[in-house]
Amino acid sequence: MTVARSGMVEQSSVSDGFAVAALDVARALGAGLREVVEQISSDQVRTGPEFASIFEIDDNLAWKLLSIAKPGTSPDVLQKVPGESGMRTFFRAAQRKGASDKSIARVRAAMVAYQSLIDTHAGDRAGLDSLLSNLNGAERTSDVGTRRAAFRANSSLLGVQADVQVSAYFFWPEQHADGKTSSAMAILRGYGGFRRLRSDVAWILGRGRRTDHKGRAYGQAFPQPVDAEMAELHGGVPLVRLFSSDKMPPVRRTIMPDGMAVDRLLPGPVGRQASLTFFLAETMRPGLAEANDPDNPSLRLVTSTHTPCEQLVCDAFFHKDLPPLGAISCVTGSELGGVSLGHCDPCDRVKLYMGAEIEDHGQGVETLHIDNLPRYPELLGNMCRRQGINPDDLRSYRVKVDYPPVASAVMFERAMLAH
Repeated sequence: MTVARSGMVEQSSVSDGFAVAALDVARALGAGLREVVEQISSDQVRTGPEFASIFEIDDNLAWKLLSIAKPGTSPDVLQKVPGESGMRTFFRAAQRKGASDKSIARVRAAMVAYQSLIDTHAGDRAGLDSLLSNLNGAERTSDVGTRRAAFRANSSLLGVQADVQVSAYFFWPEQHADGKTSSAMAILRGYGGFRRLRSDVAWILGRGRRTDHKGRAYGQAFPQPVDAEMAELHGGVPLVRLFSSDKMPPVRRTIMPDGMAVDRLLPGPVGRQASLTFFLAETMRPGLAEANDPDNPSLRLVTSTHTPCEQLVCDAFFHKDLPPLGAISCVTGSELGGVSLGHCDPCDRVKLYMGAEIEDHGQGVETLHIDNLPRYPELLGNMCRRQGINPDDLRSYRVKVDYPPVASAVMFERAMLAH
């Protein structure tokens, strides 16, 4: 079962040819720099300031060179290679301090190989940094600075931005009059500090429908708004009055032929003075599929990001009395191909590595703070009380991503276990 809010080849590791070439260049450059240092100083150089003092260069340049010169060099140190001006400064300093022409020539030759590596495999320095960041199957955090730059660029191009986008999924059991039990779920989603940068922008705040793993409609046809009065006042958009800005955003809901509900923010004023914090919340039943449902072997909770935001926060809450579920896992990936992570076969996912890890907050909601939404734990508690749930009976999980790329997604997944 998939709950989705919102180039199909899995990201491959960098080719062996590049990895070998990068390692060779890193080792050659490191060995050359060590030879120069050993000619000038009989003592082992351990810190940037020591390196800077010996060569009489600035600390920043010294730290970069020392990182490359340390034994056991790995290819990623090539991200620290100084630019042409920095290397000219180093070569002049080495000559001034008495390094041999032969040892300096060795470093120069390594720099020629470094430039050849860029020309052959990357095209430019930025491309090389990207390739190096994705060595070994990309099992490392992407550069936050790159994502921050993308956030700024997309904000300018698209005309909107937000401080934070949030989503929270609640699951709990329900007892019926006939003695049978089932499960229910609630979805809370929203934005803190949402603002337009162009007044003519009409922005899709979210689109969603409930489907199985094959993309077919599943369960309750239409979710029920948590705040029915607010939804009626806003054309069916399930806005929540509490904890939102005093002035609610102008919105419109459209139900598409395939059952997709699309909520749009209408054009309006721009800038921080007109920024909005607002939330939408609705319930769905059943909350969980049956454990023996072959079309829904796992629960997949997908939060898509199409709005440039500084932070994405995804929370998931599971009541202690629910049927047993498998271990919780998390995937982050791109949805630029137009297919939700929830509908992709794992081998078709375009994965993104953004340092996202699952935080287990234990029972309750009190520790789930968000800097830009200081009353967020209160909002979670209010959501629980509206559904008759004790927050202390919920096991809480969180994933955070800083500057998530536009058209990316976070997906929680738990297997449905037989019971």
